[in-house]
Amino acid sequence: MTNLLIVITVWAASIAGTAFYFTGVGENNITAFNAKAEHVVRETREAAQQGAATAIAANRPKNVTNVQEVRREIQEKVVYRECVNTPGVLLGINAALTGDRPNAAGGLKLPSPGSVKR
Repeated sequence: MTNLLIVITVWAASIAGTAFYFTGVGENNITAFNAKAEHVVRETREAAQQGAATAIAANRPKNVTNVQEVRREIQEKVVYRECVNTPGVLLGINAALTGDRPNAAGGLKLPSPGSVKR
């Protein structure tokens, strides 16, 4: 019976030791993986910065003069400056443009024969 108890104790100790060992190994693997990932990120960042610096240094300003023709379109608008119309003719023109009947200045009444001065 004691032999069985000794065997079970040794077996349990070996399982505990194995678990302790592999737990440490797992943590070491995770630490190594994180260190490798950080190293890759650092290298990628440095390569990107070097590439950007090279591209910026390669840019050279270029002075270019653009020459274009100026096109002008002349529109002529007819203006009658020497046209002299009487007020009656202007009333007729305005009536024709607006579509209304012209209103006479005297309200369509003729002056009396004695009011005309000679």
